[in-house]
Amino acid sequence: MKRQLAVLSAILVLALAGCYVPSPKLGKTEILEQKVGLAGAESASVSISLGVGKLRLAGGADSLLDARFEYNIPDWKPVVSYNIEDGRGRLVVEQPSRVVGATWPGNVRYDWNLNLSPGVPLELEVDMGVGKSEVDLRGLDVRRFSLEAGVGEGSVDLSGPRTSDLDATIKAGVGRLTLILPAEVGVRVKAQGGLGRVSAEGLKAQDDEWVNETWGKTKASLRVEVEGGIGAVEMRLTGSPAAGSI
Repeated sequence: MKRQLAVLSAILVLALAGCYVPSPKLGKTEILEQKVGLAGAESASVSISLGVGKLRLAGGADSLLDARFEYNIPDWKPVVSYNIEDGRGRLVVEQPSRVVGATWPGNVRYDWNLNLSPGVPLELEVDMGVGKSEVDLRGLDVRRFSLEAGVGEGSVDLSGPRTSDLDATIKAGVGRLTLILPAEVGVRVKAQGGLGRVSAEGLKAQDDEWVNETWGKTKASLRVEVEGGIGAVEMRLTGSPAAGSI
C-alpha cells in the first residue's frame, strides 16, 4: 500500500508539472464555435490533445467536426487544423501549449464540447492530461481508437451496434475509468501492466482477458487493450445479445 501511494504521488507531481502553467493570465470567458467539413475526404483520422480541462466527445455532427470551446485564458485558445491527403482527412484539435509550472487557480475554465460525424470512417486518438473526460462513441464509425488518460475521471462508451470491427487501446492513468461495452457485439478485453482495481460486470474472465457471451459470434467485433495505470477500471455491459448472434 505504501509503495502504491508513493508511486501515485510521483505520477501526480509529474502530471502537474507537465500540464499546469505558472500564473496564467485570466480573462473573460470566451466561447468559440467551429465547424470543419470533410471537403471531399472519404475517411478521416482525428487527434485530440487536451492538457488540462474537461472534454466531452460524442457523435451527432452534420459535418466532420462541430466544436464548442469555452475558456478564460486567452493564450489557451484551442487550435484546430485540417488537411487532406490521398482522399483522407487529418483533423487535429489541441491545446496550444503545455508550459511547465505548478500554479493552477481554481477559477480557470477550459471546457471542450466536440461532436463528430456518424457517417465517416474514423481513426480517433485522444490524449488527456489532467481533468475529466466523457467519450461517447455510440453511433460513430470508429475503426481504431486510442485513449491516453492522465489524472482524473473518465468514461468511454463503446456500446451500441456496429457494422465494422473496432480496435481500441486505452492507457489508464490515475483516477477512475469507466468503460461501457456492448452486449450485442462480440467483445474481448485484454488487460496489461500494473492495473489497480478492475471490475468487469457481465464479462467472463479468461486468464488476462475478459469476453462477453457474444464474443466470436457476431460479424463485427470489439477488441480492447487496457494498459497500466493506478486507480480503478470499471467495465460493464449494456444492451442485450442480438437475436441469432449466439
